[in-house]
Amino acid sequence: MFKKILVPVDGSKGALAALEKAVELQKLTDAELYILCVFKHHSLLEASLSMVRPKRLDIPDDALKEYATEIAVQAKQQAMELGASKVRAFVKGGRPSSTIVRFARKRDADLIVIGSQGTNGEKSASILGSVSQRVASMAKCPTLVV
Repeated sequence: MFKKILVPVDGSKGALAALEKAVELQKLTDAELYILCVFKHHSLLEASLSMVRPKRLDIPDDALKEYATEIAVQAKQQAMELGASKVRAFVKGGRPSSTIVRFARKRDADLIVIGSQGTNGEKSASILGSVSQRVASMAKCPTLVV
C-alpha cells in the first residue's frame, strides 16, 4: 500500500494531529516515515531591513534552521514514542508548500499527511490553511489533510 509517508511539521497542533495519523498508517503499512520541517528562507535584503540588526546578515536563516531542526527532532521523538519505526527527520529552507511537494517527489513519497492548519495563523473562510491547500492541489501523490 504505502511505502513512504511524508509528514510536514511546524510545531502546530494540526501538525501533531497529522503526525499521530501518519504513525497509525505507518504501523499498518510498515512504510518509512519522513518528517519534514520547512523554514522560510530570508534574503539578505530582508535580513538587512529587519528592525533587529544582526552582526552577520545570514543569522536569520541560521536561527530559523536551528528552530526547524528542534521541531523536526521533537516530532521524530514523538513518532517513536507513539510506536513508529523507520522514522527519518529532515529540515529544508524555502517556501513551505513548494518545498514539501518537491521533497515528496524527490523521495517518491506515496502519501503526504498534513495538518489542516499550521502556525501561519491565517484565518480565512476556508477550512484549510494556505499551505495544506497548496500542497493538496500541487502534490502528485495522495494527500491526507488531518
